[in-house]
Amino acid sequence: MEQPIAETEGRSFDGGCHCGAIRFRVQGPLRQILMCHCSDCLKISGTSWGASAARAENLDWLTEARPRWYRSSDWAERGFCSECGSQMFYRMDDRPLISIAPGAFDSSEMLSVAGQIFRSSHPAWGPVGSEITDLDNG
Repeated sequence: MEQPIAETEGRSFDGGCHCGAIRFRVQGPLRQILMCHCSDCLKISGTSWGASAARAENLDWLTEARPRWYRSSDWAERGFCSECGSQMFYRMDDRPLISIAPGAFDSSEMLSVAGQIFRSSHPAWGPVGSEITDLDNG
C-alpha cells in the first residue's frame, strides 16, 4: 500500500453513507488521501474525487444494505448507496485495495491529502490551492 498511515495500523474505522442505510467498518492501515482530477471523477462527482484506501479484505459490512456497483471504466468500478446516492468506494480490477471517500468515515481526523493525480486534466476553475481565500465566516 502506498503511503500507509502508521498510526492506523490495527485500528478499526467505521463509516457509512449519508442516509445511514450502508454502514461499514475497515481495519487499518489506511492510506493517505489521493485526489483524482480525471474526467471520470469529474463527471461522476461533479468535481475532483479524493480517497483513502485499505485492503479490501479488511472491509466488513455492518448493515444488510450494500453498495451498488457501477462499472465506470474498463478497469474499475465505483460503489454508491442506491438510496441516497453517496459515492463511497472505488476499486480497480485485480487490486487488493478498496478506495474509500474520506467523507464516508464517521471521523476522518487521521487523514490528510498526500498527493493528486491527473491534475493537468482538471478544468481551469480548479483544483483549488492554498492561495484561495477561505470564505467560511463561521
